[in-house]
Amino acid sequence: MAAEKYAYGIASVKFGIPTGLSTMPGTLTAWAQTVRGSLTLSEDEAQTKEFNVEEATTAVKRIVTSVGSLAIKWRAYDLTPSLVVVVKGGTAGTAGSGGTAKLTYAGPVSVTTLELALEITTTNGVVFNIYKASVLARFDGGVSAESLLEMEVNATALDPGAGTSPYMISLPNPA
Repeated sequence: MAAEKYAYGIASVKFGIPTGLSTMPGTLTAWAQTVRGSLTLSEDEAQTKEFNVEEATTAVKRIVTSVGSLAIKWRAYDLTPSLVVVVKGGTAGTAGSGGTAKLTYAGPVSVTTLELALEITTTNGVVFNIYKASVLARFDGGVSAESLLEMEVNATALDPGAGTSPYMISLPNPA
């Protein structure tokens, strides 16, 4: 069997507490199921600067001034308060008791990004490990007889704290 070279489908999205190194935490928590077709992984284009001289019409040097960030965006339907808290902050709780008990979510007093380790595993076993990501989530979508409210999550890979690679992609190699 040949080594895998494609990534498709989503098997799981998990979060953990960043280690401060280019390693994943020992404990990861599974997050909500992903809305079909909603997960995108995109690397921003690097920013460059060209240096020109008076004597030529083309640049004599071009340097990278800012590397493009790795950005991941996806959506979930599951609004279970304990899952919302993971990506949005705030507080999960319960109100009432017995047959009238309800799960509750109280939004954060101020919105901030959260820093989390992120692991995305595809259907065919490709694993994306982001050692530290800036995570920001929001409620978005319609609420009607034909639609479910969605939670949109945006994550951007950050330096894990050791000046090393911010992410790793692992492909199965059964050979």
